[in-house]
Amino acid sequence: MTKEELLQFTSLEDILATAALTPIFQPIVSLKSQEIYGFEALIRGPSDSVLHSPINLFDAASRHGRLAELDLLCREIAIARFGELGLKAKLFINTIPAALLQPDYPHGLTTKFLKRAGIPAEQVVIELTEQYPIDDYVLMRQATEHYRDMGFSIAIDDLGAGYSGLRTWSELRPDFVKLDRHFMQNIHEDQQKKQFVQSMIDIAQSSNCRVIGEGVEVREEYLVAQAMDMHFAQGYYFARPAANPKTILPPALFAKRQRREHIHSGVPRSDSLVGSLLTQLTPIRTYHDVNQVGERFQSAVKLASLPVLNENNTVAGMVWRDEFMTLYASRYGRDLHGRKPIHLFMDSRPITAETTLPLKSLSQRITSQDSSQQHSVFIITEQGYYRGVGSLMDLLRQITDLQLTIARHANPLSGLPGNVPLNEHIQQAIRQKRHVTVCYFDLDNFKPYNDTYGYNKGDKVINKTAKILSQNIDYENDFLGHVGGDDFIIIFDSEDWRHRCESMLKAFEALYDELYNETHLRQGGIQAQDRHGQQVFYPLLSLSIGAVTISDFDYLIDEADLAEHATKAKSKAKKILGNSLYQLKLSDCETLAEVS
Repeated sequence: MTKEELLQFTSLEDILATAALTPIFQPIVSLKSQEIYGFEALIRGPSDSVLHSPINLFDAASRHGRLAELDLLCREIAIARFGELGLKAKLFINTIPAALLQPDYPHGLTTKFLKRAGIPAEQVVIELTEQYPIDDYVLMRQATEHYRDMGFSIAIDDLGAGYSGLRTWSELRPDFVKLDRHFMQNIHEDQQKKQFVQSMIDIAQSSNCRVIGEGVEVREEYLVAQAMDMHFAQGYYFARPAANPKTILPPALFAKRQRREHIHSGVPRSDSLVGSLLTQLTPIRTYHDVNQVGERFQSAVKLASLPVLNENNTVAGMVWRDEFMTLYASRYGRDLHGRKPIHLFMDSRPITAETTLPLKSLSQRITSQDSSQQHSVFIITEQGYYRGVGSLMDLLRQITDLQLTIARHANPLSGLPGNVPLNEHIQQAIRQKRHVTVCYFDLDNFKPYNDTYGYNKGDKVINKTAKILSQNIDYENDFLGHVGGDDFIIIFDSEDWRHRCESMLKAFEALYDELYNETHLRQGGIQAQDRHGQQVFYPLLSLSIGAVTISDFDYLIDEADLAEHATKAKSKAKKILGNSLYQLKLSDCETLAEVS
């Protein structure tokens, strides 16, 4: 043992012998109610000790086999102090799963500590801090269920920083997840962090869980968290940990919560529909008896449920293993009910979803259910007839993957799909020879506007244009993408595409009053330098749309051919004064067709 290790060992012994620990508390803030929801209890060693830092303290305890003892002591001290302070909010207490799973861990003392402090178990959240890997999930589930049975809530701390955060989430199904501070730091400057955090919020909403963002230190980070409908936040922006924590926060810290604006891109990819989750499972019929169903469950120990169908293959209900086996395995269950038809014991209102339903819609439907009615499996149908089943975990995993994929290929300014997904949709349309119209949108006179009014105003124009385009497409049929700068593309399957484009042009023209000052509006444009440094008069911004209907040009082979035609259509549109739409005709492209 080195001199430093010996010093840490003796310090640890003294701390455990004298309970020389100080609890401090940091507020956890509800972003909806703008009030303190709870306090996380943190621990510090003696200020003059090498183990003042909690990291050093717990590392030393782990090395010397005193982790469970230290964990319990921290809990006792934190609960006692919280009771003395008389705080009525939730108390979040950290614990290490590795300590809970030690065979000599003295379970049951927490309730004694709480009773002594006058704190009900329902006021306490047990935070599982994943500093060390969880090796035995079965034991971990048993430990957390033990706490739940006593009235405690469960949280996973530092999600994304540990060994297997998503697996821990799926195995333990906590009431709260706390996102590691890494994901909140500078989130206002990082589009990928935003997309990742948004996917975590979506997963949480689907699994009746609430998200706490840790490490919120500046107002911009708070504003992003609030705009994303995050449930709670914690960090120095609100308050630092203190022995006597603040119980009321200044109203100036908060901003009015604004409704999030979603810019819809339109037609979903096939892997964003419920059909992508389909798993085949042989169903049972309403006339099958309880004994037959019991044999199915006994022969397949991992089978969680069985769909029940009517004779015409429509869904009648679902039999859930846990509920069924409680009846079937009871003392007289088999004798009393064995020959009865299973429809008498099924759940007649399981979640069902069509193969064409977007995953996000299914997620919202599950979230809106009462938590007592939520299950890990749902039924998938096609035109009302049974196709198979899907699992909640596959749904959550797919939504997360989609969010990350969108983040990877999205335009960072508008959040709309970029070149990669656009090219995929265009290739598919050409390959299938669909009767679609591809429209290329371009802002005229954008550079001088940007130079005159600044980049912030320029970005505002691009985002408002994206919103106008989004509001005028049919989400079921059309696809909208942002290829960079001030260029957008819409792939229209809608037959009324021309009417939709005209509505977009009118809506864009209505923006002028908020984009320009009175002088420029009166002049009908602005004076700005051209690329040669000469002063030139530029008219007001306008939107030019070049349209190409693929079926009009049967010689188109790929997106490069289409782009060539679209450039010509857009050039003709730009020659029309003001906001304009031009549909390319075959006669416009005789030269191009000959070359092809």
